[in-house]
Amino acid sequence: MELWKPVLNFEGRYEVSNLGRVRSLDHIVRIVRHGVEGTRLVKGRLLKPGSYKSGHVSVAIGKNNSRLVHQLVLESFVGARPENMECLHLNHNPKDNRLANLKYGTRQENIQMDYAANRRRGWGHKAYA
Repeated sequence: MELWKPVLNFEGRYEVSNLGRVRSLDHIVRIVRHGVEGTRLVKGRLLKPGSYKSGHVSVAIGKNNSRLVHQLVLESFVGARPENMECLHLNHNPKDNRLANLKYGTRQENIQMDYAANRRRGWGHKAYA
């Protein structure tokens, strides 16, 4: 079942789901046409994520504010990122931003998980020679 929570610092404007989807909410915007002020309703919608080379996905939250989806999910459902921690994908798939696949952990833990899943190789490997 998909659950939605407000995006931290964007409450009432954006929400993120436990399935890793992000949406804007209906909101009123001020417009000026031909010198006449008014307002109009902008309907909320699912945001289309963009991809990084690493495979992580991001969405534009407001103007000039791109945010990684996995960070939004953890912040909204678990809380602010603890100091010296980062977001970990448990199945090593950076496109899988379901809450069940994410947790906070240390950089060392993230690297160890990658080695265990053969996502990283040591210096003796041909790729580093």
